Amino acid sequence: MIKNLLLELWISKRYLRPKGKEGFFSVITLISFLGIASSVAVLVVVMSVMNGFRTELIDKIVNINGHILVYPIQQQGIKDIEKIENKINNFKFVQKSIPMIEAQILALGDSQSSGGLLRGIPFEKLSKINIVSSNIIAGDLKKNSRGVVIGSRLASNLSLNVGDNISIMSPRGISSPFGTIPRSYSYDIDAIFDIGMTDYDSTVIFMSLPIAQEFLNLGNVAGVIQIFVDNPEKSLIYKDKIDNELEGFEVFSRDWSQTNANLQEMLIVERNVMFLIFSLLLVITGINIVSGLIILVKDRSREISILRAMGMKKISIARLFIISGAKIGFFATFSGLIIGVLVSVYVENIRQFLMSIFDITLFNPEIYFLISMPSEIHIPEVITITILSLFLSVIATIYPAIRSVARDPAEALRNE
Repeated sequence: MIKNLLLELWISKRYLRPKGKEGFFSVITLISFLGIASSVAVLVVVMSVMNGFRTELIDKIVNINGHILVYPIQQQGIKDIEKIENKINNFKFVQKSIPMIEAQILALGDSQSSGGLLRGIPFEKLSKINIVSSNIIAGDLKKNSRGVVIGSRLASNLSLNVGDNISIMSPRGISSPFGTIPRSYSYDIDAIFDIGMTDYDSTVIFMSLPIAQEFLNLGNVAGVIQIFVDNPEKSLIYKDKIDNELEGFEVFSRDWSQTNANLQEMLIVERNVMFLIFSLLLVITGINIVSGLIILVKDRSREISILRAMGMKKISIARLFIISGAKIGFFATFSGLIIGVLVSVYVENIRQFLMSIFDITLFNPEIYFLISMPSEIHIPEVITITILSLFLSVIATIYPAIRSVARDPAEALRNE
């Protein structure tokens, strides 16, 4: 049994090489190998980038918006801010709570204008939002300041810097006999942040909560209370506890998975579709193996007939071609995995290199919201890709293996 297997391995190795001396491997073998390796590598890279994009995007959104958000039931806003915060902060799992008001505004520079999102937050608590405080690129966060903190892209669009004045106009203006007059005030820019997320860097303006309340003429109310917890994965459980504690305050809460449900579903669907599309590359490559082995069967028909005439069993002949295809699939799959993992790890460096060489924009931040190309390798997905590739490689050998023993050896030798 072992001798037969060793013989089959040796013959299958010979069959992967060309008859002549034109190369170490036949062209068909090389094409099949490159097809599988490139398909596996592309699949690993695409899935890693999709995973990294999802994780990075959700993390940045959650870290700036909070893990749990408390909203008012009535449109007038949250009135008992201090009482509600005290109850929230009594929970040991709560790291911090931040009252906030939010409004669409028009930001004006000296000669440019841009739509923006005003966020009124107590400035002593803004420093506790790590994604903002740790990404200040100019100026600093000043407590009890009447100034503002703006995103880097917004500052660039309006040609503004730290110390300059920015005019902010709100549609919530002053009523007059001639209609509503937009409210507009100028503020000093205290700091500029860059969190690496275009949607926020190009629109968000942070302002002290009392100043924002005064500007929007809202009184001592908040539009939402952001809550940051010790374990975001348990935020749904924490949300229920907070809801029970705040019963009677005319508020309700939602956790980050609920507020970003549509985005998460879209990213998951997109990832699954990409996996399906690029898995088809493996199927196409499997067809290459089928055609390659069929050509090999035809090319080696005389040798097959001689082996049959010498007494080699049909199953042994069939195994020759199954082993040949499996060898191609095995080495190509693991070569593709190595290439795919290496590209995934250094994908941002590769992107920067290609952009500098060809002067092109890859992964445009205006479209994908992030300024860098993230990557996150998931071991279960890599295992799935490996199994799928090996399975298709073996399945592709069955038909050529059957063809190899279907012909009568005497007839084949007579035709030769």
